[in-house]
Amino acid sequence: MIRLFIIEDHPVIVAGLKSMFRPLRDGIGITGSAENVDELLNSQIDPGTFDIIILDLWISAISPLENIRKLLQQLPSKPVVIYTTEDSSYWQRKMFTAGAMAYIIKTSHKSELKSTLEKVAEGQTVFSGSFSQHPSKKFSFGPRNKMFLLTTNQKEIIHLLSRGLTLKKIAEYTGTSISNIEKTVSHIRDLYDAKNNTELMRIFKEFEE
Repeated sequence: MIRLFIIEDHPVIVAGLKSMFRPLRDGIGITGSAENVDELLNSQIDPGTFDIIILDLWISAISPLENIRKLLQQLPSKPVVIYTTEDSSYWQRKMFTAGAMAYIIKTSHKSELKSTLEKVAEGQTVFSGSFSQHPSKKFSFGPRNKMFLLTTNQKEIIHLLSRGLTLKKIAEYTGTSISNIEKTVSHIRDLYDAKNNTELMRIFKEFEE
């Protein structure tokens, strides 16, 4: 059975998850809950009683990054799944690079939530939300993703682009056609869900921070 610990400050959400999953029927059960991260970390709750932490993105006035940092620092063996109404590319990227194993929108159907939890229990990283219609999109610079690394050629183009070179100059530098460079950059933008090259550079800068 997959055992969940929920960190959520809205009792109705906790109650909803408890009624959604039944251990005997679904193979998933809720073994505990807390209203914030410190309540779990400062308690005498045995980490051996749960397998996965379900964490609301927005809790009180604490930064989401601070919350996940605390959890992974003190409970490094427990995968964290973000469960939120925030369908944001920005926060999905932030949580991915911070070490979350999944990002699920609260309006997701039970079957999607169950499938995600089962994959996380097997050690997989699962991000949905605004990326659910583009399942091939993964982030290559995240610490937990080794499957979708950019090629050496793509990395070189991004490096040159970050130095301020135009596509024409990059084509001349790499000895290829400008059409090929445009197609490569367009592919990378699509992969990283970037609207333009400026946003693409901002995304790569975030991964380096």
